[in-house]
Order: sequence, then C-alpha cells, then structure tokens
Amino acid sequence: MKKEKLLTDYSKLPDAKLNLKAIDVKNALTANPNFTSISVSLADFTKLQEDFEEALMKVASSDRIKIALKNQARLSLIQAMRQLALEVDAQSNGDKAKLLSSGFDLAYAGEGSSSITQPTDFKISEGLNSGELKFSCKKVLYALSYIFEYTDEIPGENTKWIALSATTKEITIKGLRSGTRIYGRIRAIGTKGQEATSEIISKLVQ
Repeated sequence: MKKEKLLTDYSKLPDAKLNLKAIDVKNALTANPNFTSISVSLADFTKLQEDFEEALMKVASSDRIKIALKNQARLSLIQAMRQLALEVDAQSNGDKAKLLSSGFDLAYAGEGSSSITQPTDFKISEGLNSGELKFSCKKVLYALSYIFEYTDEIPGENTKWIALSATTKEITIKGLRSGTRIYGRIRAIGTKGQEATSEIISKLVQ
C-alpha cells in the first residue's frame, strides 16, 4: 500500500490563500499531541506568517519597496512551510489521521510522478572565512529545492539535524566552531514533496 504523504510546495498559491493556509497550519499544530517534538520552532513559523500578513497589508499601493518586502516575506514563509511539512511528514510515517491533523494538504496520486534521484557528488569544502563550510552537489533533475542538514554529533537514529533550505544546490554555513567535525547530508525535494537524500560525509571546521 502506498504511504500517504503531505504536499510540501505551496509556492503556486496566491498571497491571500498562502496566508490562510499558513494560519491553518499554525492553528492545527498549536498544542497538537501528535507533534510535540518538532524541531522547527512553531513560534518562529508564527512570526514568519505574521510578518507576511503584515507585509501583505502594506502593498495596497504600488510602492515597489513594500512589494519587494512582501515578496521576501512570502519566500521565507514558503520555505518554512516546506521544511515544516517535511518534518511533520516524517514523524507521521504515513498515518493519514496524523497528517490531516497538521493543517497541511495531502499529496495526491500523480502529483509526484516526476521522480528524483539521490544527490550525487556531494562535497563539503572550506568557506572563504574561518568557521565556514560550503555544502554542494550536482543539480538533481526535478528538484525544486534542497535541504542542507548538519550536526556536530556522530549521526545515529536520534540525531537532531540542523536544517537550512535553499533553492540552489549549494550553501555556505557560517558561525561554526573551529576544530569541530561537522557531519552533513543533502535532501533534494521535488515539486510535489518527493525527496531523496545523499550519503553522509564529514569535514573538520578550520
């Protein structure tokens, strides 16, 4: 039986509907007993939703600066929704009732037809400055975005990964402690939530 999954891409929603969907998710996850250990802070997500709503209210005029700020807030909210949906999806393990309780929409058959492959040529290299590492891989066909995950623990079943999202296949992580060994992996995310994860590699921070 095919495991139920959540829709993770809300970039096609118009502004007003995106804001309403974010509010639905915020309300559904607040005090939700199914998701008590979500690493994505609900308070941070709420702030992004409120920032977008506020920016939305300020673009009634054609002020280009206000429109740019709204677009920036929209992108941040969409990325946060994608990351949150992925974590909810993983914790639900295909349980439809749990998935629906999150406020997100289910991905329906046919929406993930363009399969994606595991990111290849994954590299962790030194950044331009001390305390920086650059994660990169080859472009994955049909990938809409990438989630770069890292930890300073030896990876195990209960490892808490720090995740950063981007629409590009590379990112520079800053503020790392020199002398620390960082373990990392990349998840490629398809347009309808399908995903594939790279191998785990590590590098010492200079």
